Amino acid sequence: MLYRLIALDLDGTAIIGGQMPRPAVRQAVAAAVHRGARVVLATGRGYTSALRWAEAFGLQTPLVCYQGALIQEPVGSQQILFMESTPTAPLTQVIALAEERGLELTLYSADTLYYTTTSRPADFYELWFGLPCQRVTRLTDALVMMQERGLAPLKGLFIGEPADIDRLSAELHAAFDHCLTVVRSHPLFVEVLSPNVSKGAALAFLARRYGIPQAATIAVGDSGNDLSMVQWAGLGVAMGNATADVLAAADWVAPPVTEDGVAAVIERFIWPQATCWLNDGHV
Repeated sequence: MLYRLIALDLDGTAIIGGQMPRPAVRQAVAAAVHRGARVVLATGRGYTSALRWAEAFGLQTPLVCYQGALIQEPVGSQQILFMESTPTAPLTQVIALAEERGLELTLYSADTLYYTTTSRPADFYELWFGLPCQRVTRLTDALVMMQERGLAPLKGLFIGEPADIDRLSAELHAAFDHCLTVVRSHPLFVEVLSPNVSKGAALAFLARRYGIPQAATIAVGDSGNDLSMVQWAGLGVAMGNATADVLAAADWVAPPVTEDGVAAVIERFIWPQATCWLNDGHV
């Protein structure tokens, strides 16, 4: 099989702890692009945050942001190819739940993080979110502010301790699975988005856009928010450090992120294609 489109999660997959890519991974991605594969970053981060890694990898393919709620070109006019807001009615219910319980919930428009209180140092929010922050008295005020600016909420994200987020994730699934996508993106985070949004749906969108069959796609991830694309791709890959659900769904398990697992994926499944690409005149 000639794999022509590869989607990479960022944190825990292509990068470690919000840092820049390690040389082996950066070089492998460059080699994959040189050999004719399209490499796409698929992340829960916002566009302005994710853009720095697209630049670090030298990628010009669309960025899948906010778990697939936003797909945007990183170059030229930076055209938005797809955007899906979170439905207001269930999101308002989620906000009410957060207020009632005193939970830390943040909301996101395309370019801003909205919050009421913070429980961690400022560098935590910069590391994991990397967006301009707007403090509001109530998160419903943020919804009004977005509407006045002609914007829409793209996701909500709860922050808490792992055991608390475990319980909250189960509760959100039980209450909102019929009207929201609920994904666990990190031991400290659980997110809510439009029911039409997932990284798997975003990968399918880009495959159609490029005319690439599903069988010719690879997805690599490590957390619950990556599960949909690992399941959808022709070849689903879990990192060695992946959560149990992603490991169970994967066709192949790569070394962990600390051992440059993405480079191993490219070396195993893209590099052997070099002769085929050359014969077909792709390179």
